[in-house]
Amino acid sequence: MNKTDANRILSIDLMRAFAVFMMIQGHTTHSLLNISSIDINSNFYQLWLFFRAFTAPLFIFSAGFVFSYLLSQKEFDYTINPRILKGIYRGITLILIGYLLRYPTIKFFNIAYVSYSQWLTFFTVDALHLIGIGLLLIVFFSYLSLKIKVNPIITFSILTIIVFFGSPLFLQFEWENTKNIFIASYFTSKFGSIFPIFPYLEFVFFGAIWGFIISQENSFITKKLNLFIILIIGIALFYSSKFVDFVYFDSVLRFGALLILLSIFSFIGTLSSSLPKVVQSFSKNSLWIYIIHLVILYGSPTSIGLSQIIGNSLSAESTAIAVTLMLILMIFISLGIDKFRVRKFNYFRKNFRLE
Repeated sequence: MNKTDANRILSIDLMRAFAVFMMIQGHTTHSLLNISSIDINSNFYQLWLFFRAFTAPLFIFSAGFVFSYLLSQKEFDYTINPRILKGIYRGITLILIGYLLRYPTIKFFNIAYVSYSQWLTFFTVDALHLIGIGLLLIVFFSYLSLKIKVNPIITFSILTIIVFFGSPLFLQFEWENTKNIFIASYFTSKFGSIFPIFPYLEFVFFGAIWGFIISQENSFITKKLNLFIILIIGIALFYSSKFVDFVYFDSVLRFGALLILLSIFSFIGTLSSSLPKVVQSFSKNSLWIYIIHLVILYGSPTSIGLSQIIGNSLSAESTAIAVTLMLILMIFISLGIDKFRVRKFNYFRKNFRLE
């Protein structure tokens, strides 16, 4: 692997590891902190809120980024690209895991006594559902781009624009009158969905654009002039968001923040030849870390979480300790997953003569 390739991967790993770190501390703080014990008008808390607003878009953006980058590697012809089936499998798996984590009863078929509010919780669309749908759409539209001979960068740019400008129309629709809550939950937050596909799908597609750009132009992300231009565009979008229509404010603000972070992480990637093992592990195991820390905090169909046991009862100091312990636990779990992978690989290599 040449230096350019290494730097490109470093920037992706840095971005994804940072997104996972921010998500862990954000969820833990939100679940356990007693807001009444702090000054919510303090600069520190407002700064925390400010950065937390960009955590989910960054996590979603990096998922689209990484998958499209891997999907479009030049050594694979698209029609025989193993990433296609892996992408379809991963997309479906993420959606199923998302529903499993919110299943309303311990006994799988014991649904006679499930309440309406419990069904609403089950149908809630969160980051796993959104990313799963996003990966499936990336596969579909990438294949469509190949068939009609259009550069996928153009395809996903158009899709990003469509989602961006189409989102207000879906927000205005009276979804509460629909009888199909399962479908409606993907398009509105009125039934409790955290990440409906409008507008959050725009961040998956936006990530896909950059994944294809970097895959097609190896040196794009390592040229400091390019990174400077990305940074300037990000800053311009960030500060111009206050002048756009209110319905577009959040999206423009977050697009700006994503470009700023992309330029920063890419610049760091050009300065390094390798990443600490912990950072690499966090990036590689982002899905498992995401699922495990959610189960610990919020529980599952077969368990209760810290939010049910402790709730929002901790002081700022205790919450900081809890966040630190959660991060340490996730680091050990992530490194353990890596070790398990190595042992499993060595077992198959030894017993099935794969040397």
